[in-house]
Amino acid sequence: MWLTGDKGFTLLEVIVVLMISSLIATILFQGLSLILDTRFRVMSALTRIETSGLQSSIITTPLKGMIPDHIEEPGVFMGDGKRLKGLTLNPLQGTTGAPTAFAMDLSYDITDDATILTYFETGYAPVEIARWPGSEGTFFYRGRAGDWVKNWPPPFERKPLQVPRTVRLDTSMEQNPVHVVRVMGPHNRATRAQDLPFGSSQ
Repeated sequence: MWLTGDKGFTLLEVIVVLMISSLIATILFQGLSLILDTRFRVMSALTRIETSGLQSSIITTPLKGMIPDHIEEPGVFMGDGKRLKGLTLNPLQGTTGAPTAFAMDLSYDITDDATILTYFETGYAPVEIARWPGSEGTFFYRGRAGDWVKNWPPPFERKPLQVPRTVRLDTSMEQNPVHVVRVMGPHNRATRAQDLPFGSSQ
């Protein structure tokens, strides 16, 4: 027992000090618990945002870099609601800037009740780049004007662009359910001499 002069603390004073100490400790522990819980929730949210952003970038990168091919070549862009193929300057696995044939395919796995987005690239094995619950998953395309269409080239346009100006992917993902991509490159291939009438007869 601490002594002040020749007097000691009374039992009541000791009890009061202990009660105040326990109250302070309780408040501190509650505050620390609140801080740790908030930190955990913030970090979890940041992780989800980073993961969602990375997945969105993986899906949109090759679409942004699409370019047209010469009309007789296999890289001419074609697409429907479940699959698209063409050339891109932004491949996920090959060299950036080199025209690379790629494709994206939507398939429904009835066993897992999930839709799978698979990426194909010349020279590499197919890669699953996204998966979400349910059977919802559709590509849409838009050209110079008009509504979204599920097939490209659209049959009702006289001279459609080879590569659509915008591609949209509708999903049932919890984060970023809709991806809208503006194609950054040219939408038609420049005409070559051999593409002109009698161009190959010289």
